[in-house]
Amino acid sequence: MSIEGHSTAPGANVIAEHYCCVAGCARWGSFGFSQSKTVETRWWCFEHYPYWDEIKNRSNSK
Repeated sequence: MSIEGHSTAPGANVIAEHYCCVAGCARWGSFGFSQSKTVETRWWCFEHYPYWDEIKNRSNSK
């Protein structure tokens, strides 16, 4: 088995699993948001992502 292309940096090959932060939802959290680098990122699934309206407003204002 070849390991070409894999990083040797510490932690580079760690898999970080993040699921939706809404209680009772077990879907994959593919939409993350954090206020800053010092605040832990919260993750939401497509259905529960709370920032859709902001995204829509930004795209309509262009």
